[in-house]
Amino acid sequence: MLRTKPVTILMFLLSAATLAACAPKGSQHDPAADEAAVSTAAANWEKAYNEKNAEAVAALYTEDGQLLPPGPAVVNGRSAIQEFWANDIAAGNMSFAITADTTGVGGDWAYRSGSWRAIGADGSTAATGKYIEVWKRVADGWQMHRDIWNVDEAAPAAPAEGTAPEPSQP
Repeated sequence: MLRTKPVTILMFLLSAATLAACAPKGSQHDPAADEAAVSTAAANWEKAYNEKNAEAVAALYTEDGQLLPPGPAVVNGRSAIQEFWANDIAAGNMSFAITADTTGVGGDWAYRSGSWRAIGADGSTAATGKYIEVWKRVADGWQMHRDIWNVDEAAPAAPAEGTAPEPSQP
């Protein structure tokens, strides 16, 4: 009959405990609850921007977050992000409507994508586009880590009443 030495059993138990302790932290979270938490945090962006509160918008980003806007250079860090949004808010009288079509969570990271619409003071659509965000779990919840968006091509203006459309050029 084979007898296992107590030292071998102890080593096996210690190895198993060490492997269990090394399991990814994200595995203990509920993905559905995390998706809901990311969606709730993201809704605060639209609310803060529409209230013209650049400080509250910037607070939604990680300290080392990045904006990747269409045109200007990459914006690095929360204070630069706050300055960017403060300038954007001051430059126009717009509000935003944001629609997410996808949210996913994997451990301590999440993403969202969808479309946005800029609304002028008169209620008309000033611009539309698409976006993708990368969110990061931090000590007190979720914050945006990367934010990139584009602007859809503007539709051609309709001809004024009583005028014929210009013929197309070959």
